[in-house]
Amino acid sequence: MSKKFIPNGDFDFAVMAEHFARCIAKEPGRFSVAPIDVEALTTAVTAYRAALDAARGQARSTIATQTKDIARAAAEKIIRRIANTIRANDSIDPVARHMIGLRERPTTLKQQPCPQEPPTLRFVRALHEGGGATPMHELKFSSRGSSTLARPDGAVRLELFVDLVPPDETIPAHPGANHGGRPWYLRSYTRSPIVLAPPMTLVPMRVVYWGRWADSAGNVGPFSATAVGWIGGGVHAHLPGGVGAVAPGSAPRPALLPDQNGGGNPTISVLVLEAQYESFHPHALPQVSTPESHRLQGPGAEEAA
Repeated sequence: MSKKFIPNGDFDFAVMAEHFARCIAKEPGRFSVAPIDVEALTTAVTAYRAALDAARGQARSTIATQTKDIARAAAEKIIRRIANTIRANDSIDPVARHMIGLRERPTTLKQQPCPQEPPTLRFVRALHEGGGATPMHELKFSSRGSSTLARPDGAVRLELFVDLVPPDETIPAHPGANHGGRPWYLRSYTRSPIVLAPPMTLVPMRVVYWGRWADSAGNVGPFSATAVGWIGGGVHAHLPGGVGAVAPGSAPRPALLPDQNGGGNPTISVLVLEAQYESFHPHALPQVSTPESHRLQGPGAEEAA
């Protein structure tokens, strides 16, 4: 069973909740729990177990998952209320507290070690805010195997990293997996979901993300699996209606940035470096100058001059 009284994982929570409800129902007087609370606890835990089985079975669906989450929240609310009442009651002996999973709270708190398990990081969608043409990326992170957005013990933040990958290149399994990959640190987040402006380049590039847990002392855990975002910086030719798209059966167009030297594309590397620099210094890069406008002169302009 998890070290936490309320575990993150749904199955671990079900095991804890059923054990908690059985102990309370067997000796309600020992824990000073009223019969009406015992009935509400048993009903809520039973409903959650049924919803969990339905969400994990062959008939699982979005509705079944939502029903399970609602049932968990209801059961968790009752368990926390009864547990807090038991903690505050000095007449309940320590053996009974230990029986239902309540540990004595330490007088001095010790720093929890950084969890050495990768977080779950998921790209949700790209959305437009206001009238801007640049999409914002939305991501969600959570503890692995948990349906809630709570961080595991010892994790105070999630460090987010990003890289830009050419659209036709293999998605990297971890930071730096591809030749010439240049993943860089964006910032840390304590709450999910995350909404951010992705780095942009002058040519189409796919945005990929990784996350890892970090504690207050700077210790970090392993990276998450790759969260694959949209293609930014232009419209990829393979997308419907994309720039450079060709009719079926036609000869494919050459690559946008062909590699003349072999073994990695130096132009792509420069574009990634520019995107990295601009993410830290958004106003530092020089603006692209526009050509000077010329006034059209009529037939008599030279004589007038």
